[in-house]
Amino acid sequence: MDQANVLVIATDLAGRVVVWNRAMVRLTGFPRETVEGRELLPWLSEAGMPELAQAMRQVAAGQDLSNCEARLPSVSGTVARASFNVATVRAEGGRASAVLAVGQDVTALRVLQNQVIHAEKLATVGQIAAGVAHEINNPLTSIQACVEASYTKPAWPPKDWSEQIDPVDLERLKRVQDGVERIRRFTHDLVGYARPSRVEIERLDFNEVVEHALSFCEHIFAEAKATLDRDLAPNLPPVRAVRDQLMQVVTNLVTNAAQALGQKGGAIRVRTFHEGEAAVGLAVTDTGGGIRDEHRASIFDPFFTTKPAGSGTGLGLSVVRNIVYAHGGQITFQSKLGSGTTFVVTMPVSHPKSHSVEGEKSTP
Repeated sequence: MDQANVLVIATDLAGRVVVWNRAMVRLTGFPRETVEGRELLPWLSEAGMPELAQAMRQVAAGQDLSNCEARLPSVSGTVARASFNVATVRAEGGRASAVLAVGQDVTALRVLQNQVIHAEKLATVGQIAAGVAHEINNPLTSIQACVEASYTKPAWPPKDWSEQIDPVDLERLKRVQDGVERIRRFTHDLVGYARPSRVEIERLDFNEVVEHALSFCEHIFAEAKATLDRDLAPNLPPVRAVRDQLMQVVTNLVTNAAQALGQKGGAIRVRTFHEGEAAVGLAVTDTGGGIRDEHRASIFDPFFTTKPAGSGTGLGLSVVRNIVYAHGGQITFQSKLGSGTTFVVTMPVSHPKSHSVEGEKSTP
């Protein structure tokens, strides 16, 4: 069993590990000396991954259960997935003496399946995006033209009293204009999510882009009753990125952080940092209510939102993830219910040109 090229775990009927073969050591990094003799259920439950231990306990109790897929912790902190067959080991006379689980690593397979599922989502969005944008943008163009013509018409001095625009009407026109712009942003995000535009990349000062994006968000902080804490690391190396897209990443993360604060307000911290020698990072932290466990797996899915109707499109984080991935970066998050959330973006200092980029523009 130790030399077998499959994952092998065996426990006694009390749930203590008696076999932890070399394949398990390679997959998880935990040496057998620290695992054998240990109670499997408390250990895996503490790591938040009790599936295998529960299945083996059920088999030990005589329940009919043969197959299970389980998550396994590793020394590095990553999570592996494995598919196991679980059976009872019987001693002489047919008496149950141990429980044996034999499995294989399916981590890469599940990642590939998730990528296929995500690609299917993208294909569906791509089919509807162009039609939705076309149907919305045509009437919006007429509405916006009429509003701008009325809004810019001088109220004083009028050539004729009939030409004077009441201040209340001006405010109403401003609200219409804001609504039109909000719909335009939605259609822009939708099209950009399904079919990214061909744009130029530049050599950018990471901190300068972050500062520029934050300047656009001042009204968001005011509305959310949020205090902003900037902590920008000096002397960050430049990154190669699409300026508008990188600004969109910062703006979306900061907007989400402000909205997470709710009615009571709170604090938002925006931090930049070095990530080794090859990357720089951005961390956006809020003091909101955190992300529920049942929402974690869907947080980057398109159109997924926990905000009230009319308060969000559900595209923000999915668009952010696509932009970060397109630039060769990574995005992760940490959250504790009741204690806020931190989104962390890392961007390479240099990376190959994307196939969607027509050229590169260098700026000092």
